[in-house]
Amino acid sequence: MKPTIARCFFAIAVLLSAAVTRADDDLTIIYTYAKDSLGAILTEFSKGESIPLKAEFKEQNELKSSIMGMMEQGTTPDAIIMPADHTGLHSFIRYSEINPADFPARVPPRVWASTYSDGKSYGVPLIQGNHLMLFYNKKLVAEPAADWEAMFAQRPALMAKGVASIAWSFDEMYWFLPFLGAYGGWPLNDGKVQLNTPEMAAALDFYKQLRSRELPYPGCSYQCAVDLFKTGAVAYTINGDWIGKAFYEALGDDLGVSAIPAAEGRHMVPTFSSYVLSFPNQSLNGPKRARLLKLANYLQSTAVQKQFWLAMGAIPVEQAAFEQAQQNARGYLKKTIELMANTKPLPADKEMTFIWDAMGKGFLRHREGALNGPAAAKYMQQLAERHIRNAQRMMTTPGP
Repeated sequence: MKPTIARCFFAIAVLLSAAVTRADDDLTIIYTYAKDSLGAILTEFSKGESIPLKAEFKEQNELKSSIMGMMEQGTTPDAIIMPADHTGLHSFIRYSEINPADFPARVPPRVWASTYSDGKSYGVPLIQGNHLMLFYNKKLVAEPAADWEAMFAQRPALMAKGVASIAWSFDEMYWFLPFLGAYGGWPLNDGKVQLNTPEMAAALDFYKQLRSRELPYPGCSYQCAVDLFKTGAVAYTINGDWIGKAFYEALGDDLGVSAIPAAEGRHMVPTFSSYVLSFPNQSLNGPKRARLLKLANYLQSTAVQKQFWLAMGAIPVEQAAFEQAQQNARGYLKKTIELMANTKPLPADKEMTFIWDAMGKGFLRHREGALNGPAAAKYMQQLAERHIRNAQRMMTTPGP
């Protein structure tokens, strides 16, 4: 080979090597919150810190299956911004354990506690809240219903206007959980599954009664409920703080927020949680640790936390930004923050992954009349315990 040709090949090899190195240096992130607004904040970080960053938005309902597939293929991102309860899969996704001491931002212990799964933290909190509330249209409702009987009483007047009462994701267990809490039940206590209880049976029966009395809009999915409320086809909806900004853009000052109506004198118990920055496949312990810490501390900084509030209406976790939001909040945002005080932390232990599935299946059997309340509660318990035993066997069985 001639020297000039050899030098050309050497130069090409160097360039290719540099390209590979640069690609390896990129931070890759999947996020599931506020596609445009959070995407812009991530872009600002990349430019400001001169750190190449590739961000991909995914819908939450796609996240678990996508990440499990990526683990099998060895293509997981460096970081994920997601609801904290997703960290319950830490045994499978190998999320890096988090030491709060690595993050100097002032974040209250209650918020950090929301990131714990099985006694350890697997996520850096960025946004708090994620609690369900009753949204209502002030043009259609003068006074929001404090309990479900009051909402039934409002039906004739709404129907006369050609408006239905309420729509929400009736069949999704996250929306059922406040009703379970109202009757004194909770799916997981001290790491033990507690579905086979009188409280579960009573909550199921009351919930089904709402459907049998044709109060919730029939067969409505999440997006269906959002669209009906935005267009004024329903007076009420139950949804989370994350949708408030979109509702305000549709209804303006006609948007009202209140607590979910009480059930037979029992106040609802919505869940509280956080969105976290997590690091799959032990990425925080790898060669990109310094850049990932820089990203996490940037997202928890007072300035960026204020951006979360101003751009997205997302409740900050950093204390100074939260206090400013609390002082300046007006209208629906003020009520959103107030309602967060009457919530219960959502368990993020690994058992919850199986509990959600078991609850959903038992709920459907109860809804369709195949099982009564006590039988459905017993079925949920048995199914969740079986799923957990199978998962434990998979984790402990040696590979081939």
